[in-house]
Amino acid sequence: MRQAVIILVLLAAIAFSSCGSARGDYIKVRDVTMHLEGDRATFDLNYTLDTFARLYVLALGARQLEPDLISFLGGYKDVKLIKADESRASLQVNGAGKNLDNCYLFYSRPFGSKDKPLKRGVERLSVVYPGGKVDTFYNVNSTQNVFYEAD
Repeated sequence: MRQAVIILVLLAAIAFSSCGSARGDYIKVRDVTMHLEGDRATFDLNYTLDTFARLYVLALGARQLEPDLISFLGGYKDVKLIKADESRASLQVNGAGKNLDNCYLFYSRPFGSKDKPLKRGVERLSVVYPGGKVDTFYNVNSTQNVFYEAD
């Protein structure tokens, strides 16, 4: 009996996480920290999952979250998932910025994919510069235009 209940919970988790993925509402990104280094940016995402998606990740791992996490940064071309679990992820974007006259410029990019931009805003975006300075933006739907001088 116990095994049957576990199997039903897992099947429900798979079904609901698949449905949530199609709607894009099973994951809610609360805050993003963008670490700048050269032309590369590393994004740390803190998020919450709905109950069924969380059960799925706890039972089978976060590997199935990878496509949705990468699509969150759909405005960038070279996005790689570094690590993920049930509440946070780190993604690296190579070529996120451009070196112009000894300055690195990072243009604003919308969160979400080009076809499905993020509708609800992210509560907080923090940008951490190489020297340690931090700029924080609230209720945003995209990264911000930022730059810093190269060393």
